[in-house]
Amino acid sequence: MKKNSLFQRLLQHNQILFILSVVISVVIWIYMSSTSSTNDTTVTIGDIPIQVELSDEAREMGLQVFQAAEPRASVTVSGNRTILGMVNENDFTVTAAASSINATGNYTLPVSATKKASSGNFQITNLTPSTINVTADYFRESEFTVQDGIIYYVKDGYYGSVSLAYNTIKISGPKTEVLKIKKVVAKSNISEPLTQTREVDADIVLLDENDNDISPKLLEMSFDTVKATITVLPEKTVPVTPVFVNKPEGLQITDDMIKTEPSEILIAGPESTLKNITKVELEPIDFSTLRNEKIDFDDLGIVIPEDCRSIGNYTSAKVSLDLSSLAGKTITVDKFSVEGLSDGYKSEVTSKSISVTVIGPKEDVEKLTAAQVTAVIDVSDYQGKTGSVEMPVRFRFSTTSKCWAYGSYQANVTITAK
Repeated sequence: MKKNSLFQRLLQHNQILFILSVVISVVIWIYMSSTSSTNDTTVTIGDIPIQVELSDEAREMGLQVFQAAEPRASVTVSGNRTILGMVNENDFTVTAAASSINATGNYTLPVSATKKASSGNFQITNLTPSTINVTADYFRESEFTVQDGIIYYVKDGYYGSVSLAYNTIKISGPKTEVLKIKKVVAKSNISEPLTQTREVDADIVLLDENDNDISPKLLEMSFDTVKATITVLPEKTVPVTPVFVNKPEGLQITDDMIKTEPSEILIAGPESTLKNITKVELEPIDFSTLRNEKIDFDDLGIVIPEDCRSIGNYTSAKVSLDLSSLAGKTITVDKFSVEGLSDGYKSEVTSKSISVTVIGPKEDVEKLTAAQVTAVIDVSDYQGKTGSVEMPVRFRFSTTSKCWAYGSYQANVTITAK
């Protein structure tokens, strides 16, 4: 009982416990070290970069080495277990002998591994790979247009178009490989018919002059996929309608007098826009430039709503206008009217008469007299100014709404303060 009590008192003393723990640890370490130092083992260490160094002559020629991926090696080493436990990939230099490279082409290079000077006492017993394949060539970078190769379908009554996030791409690598590239295509395939806009990631495919695929493994591309937006919009067929300015209010243009080609076009746009569109208009035709003859307009622009597009890329139309059934005569007009004059001012037309060519239906033109025509001068844009000025003239017909004045006319008017 006394012995047990003494041992228990010793265990309760902290300093004695600490010393005892240290002694036991040292004994265990000495035992383990003496035991393991007598055992050799082997270890394989991977992911070691393989260095390829060209000769000075090859570099001066401008040659570079190209590979599909950065080559990596694995080495197997043997030695003391303790030493090998501290060895890693930084203790080795792995090189591929490139002294044979003196021209463009494909080469198989032998690979060797050495220990760095600061490494421990161990031996290299195996190296993988023993050779690597490389391509020697001159560096080249070129820019290519990315073509649309998206395959898709839209349902009847819809229109689809593709836009790519990037329209050009930079490709670099061995000159021989870059020169093979004749076409760069963004490819994707959507099998189900579309009724709404869709975005896809399209793969970049390189093609040669025979449309055969070119492997990009030796090439660097600024991107290898591109976002493609397939815009899908509903369609609507609408008539193409000529528009006139300075046309007499009562003059009717019948179907046998005018022909438009195309007479209608197919447009696509947002449904909210299409439901309010009943036609598309042409650039206006000014009646003051028209005589009683047949006139052809070969390139009148079609005004497409801003958020719509013309399917078939119709941007203009031809219009044939036959006014040869109408008549014309020259009338000397001496009756003037000044409009738009501000209070506090007065005007005097110093032009005494104007000879004007009048065009219209034959019966209206034959009955028309000078007394029934007034030359109107609008001075609204000349507010607050005085002096003599030449102003444009338009004509008012009191007995007909089917005639117009051919050409442009000016008259002098003097404005003074009252």
